Amino acid sequence: MITLTIDDQKTSSELLQFMMYKIDPEGTHLIAGNTEEAFSLLSDEVQIVFLDIEMPGMNGIDIAKHIKKNHSRINIIFVTGHLEYSFEAHGIHPSGFLKKPVCEKDIIRELQELRFPLKEVKVPLVVHCSPFALFSDNKPFDFKRDRTIELFAYLVYKNGAFCTNGELLAALWDGDPEKQGYLRQLIMDMREGLKEINSENVIVKKYGKIGININALYCEGDPSVIIDEFRWI
Repeated sequence: MITLTIDDQKTSSELLQFMMYKIDPEGTHLIAGNTEEAFSLLSDEVQIVFLDIEMPGMNGIDIAKHIKKNHSRINIIFVTGHLEYSFEAHGIHPSGFLKKPVCEKDIIRELQELRFPLKEVKVPLVVHCSPFALFSDNKPFDFKRDRTIELFAYLVYKNGAFCTNGELLAALWDGDPEKQGYLRQLIMDMREGLKEINSENVIVKKYGKIGININALYCEGDPSVIIDEFRWI
């Protein structure tokens, strides 16, 4: 997707840009620090504008009016640390609101409720670290095999580090070599399940090892606490 963040506070716009590249690494995420720069970057190709309400000179409400007049299909998401502006902003009929300080979870929520939905918007798989659970498009997700979720949880716990089959056997079955075939079945179930929700890029294989692409999912909580639930060796 193509987004534009308009905010006179550079640290705020760069942080939101950083989070958008984490959510949508293949997109184009622009930033502007003033009205002139913003208008030079605006075009019908821009799909979402993250717009700070409190701006010097032409404020966010007036900028939004200009955007809606000239680019009617752009989704406007207001970003503010001052909720007193929200009543006036509602009159613009924006796609959403974000309260500063902005977090990835809130951005993902707003991307799912755009006024003008984007077919190519792909919200990453969401992982709740404790208790461990998966959510796809805000709906609980599980694999066909009961033990697959534990395998996936272990890979999330490793936080991007690659694991050998030997390590997985040791963690899940005390190193029992007779579980090799079962492990292959779980890996297949995991990959097929993720493929069904268009999240196959979450799993990465390299040199006979397997791991998680941490940039292809969003973790709520600290992955290190997952071990407390499953009690791996």
